[in-house]
Amino acid sequence: MRQLFGPRCATLVDGGLALVRRAGGTRVGVFVIGQLVSPLHRWLYRLTGGRISLTGRAPVLLLTTTGRRTGKQRTVPVFYVRDGERLVVCNVTPPSERANPWTLNLRATPYASVQIRDRTIRCRAHPATDHELTRYWPELTEIWPPYQRFVDEGGEQSVFVLDPVQHP
Repeated sequence: MRQLFGPRCATLVDGGLALVRRAGGTRVGVFVIGQLVSPLHRWLYRLTGGRISLTGRAPVLLLTTTGRRTGKQRTVPVFYVRDGERLVVCNVTPPSERANPWTLNLRATPYASVQIRDRTIRCRAHPATDHELTRYWPELTEIWPPYQRFVDEGGEQSVFVLDPVQHP
């Protein structure tokens, strides 16, 4: 970000991310992120090949799943952790919300595609085991602290490990 727009813009984005992290832990914030920020981020990510992100330095990929009812491709920006070739993605549904569709889609059809910057790969997802959850949870909550607050409030935790595959 600093290379593209200079230090002032990077500072503005980092400050905005701090605000989004605080607001993202609220019901209104969850709604705004889902309805406004996520579609804008998806568009900007695709337009720039992932060079510009609304999340500052936090790692984000575009996850494309197959709709469990429609069969249509659905793409959402998601925070991730890298472990070698494996990718770990997470969603915590607040107690007052419905499950995020991408988590339901991955459970129904575990094959997905992932775009990181300008590279797209096919993956097979599996829900994280207890061991994997213990290993990755601290990194995931460092990227997006509201995950932990939602879990503490009784939210449903969905963590998936994505392994690259040659063909689905």
